[in-house]
Amino acid sequence: MSSRVDELINSLMKYSHLIGGVIDIEWVRLIESIQTKIIDDIRGEAGSYDSLLSFINNLESTGKLYELIESIAREIGEEVPDPKIALTGALAGDLNIQGSKPAIIALQAIARAYAEIKLSSGPVIEPSAICPICGAKSETMYKRGNNYYMVCHFCSYTWLQSENKPTCPYCGNQSEITLGIVSDKTMRIALIKCWECGSTWRIILDESIKVPLILLPLIAMAAEKFRNVIREIEKESGYSHYSLE
Repeated sequence: MSSRVDELINSLMKYSHLIGGVIDIEWVRLIESIQTKIIDDIRGEAGSYDSLLSFINNLESTGKLYELIESIAREIGEEVPDPKIALTGALAGDLNIQGSKPAIIALQAIARAYAEIKLSSGPVIEPSAICPICGAKSETMYKRGNNYYMVCHFCSYTWLQSENKPTCPYCGNQSEITLGIVSDKTMRIALIKCWECGSTWRIILDESIKVPLILLPLIAMAAEKFRNVIREIEKESGYSHYSLE
């Protein structure tokens, strides 16, 4: 097993108490192993393209993408009657189309490879929640020093969203009066509510939580336990911070 897979599984087991619920470790291990092989195989050529879309289009035009979909399907025990239809389903987010699951796994591996190449020159500054690489909307923020970063749940790209204090990645609100941070006494993970636009997002405040980027959104899901508190106080816009006792 590669060091990448080892690191992900070890991190997942270390922080499983924060995530809660049942995690299929063997399924995670299998998918990460599959994606690691793909990432290692295509990362070298990823840097030759100006965008993730152009990279995907090239892999599709050469037939490599369809080969990846069929290979993944065999490894996870699924049938893909037509990889082109499977790809169409994956791009539409339709898991009811046969073969869309291996197609999504392939697309994510490609996106992760491209994101890694782009991150090698450092993260960009992007004040919104929209991933600069794949266009997915992030709901995960994490703190490092005085900086606040967003991370994409799909491609794992990370970008500097704001400095010195949290800023709403959906409307740009910076007011401490109308940004409510809901956490418990540990202040490790929290849920933030913007009363200007009504958006919520999760934030990892504990800087000692250092895991592969792909795991940050999963760990941040622990903040969902505070959503009921948000509902209770959403009319009290004067709260800039509300901590559970």
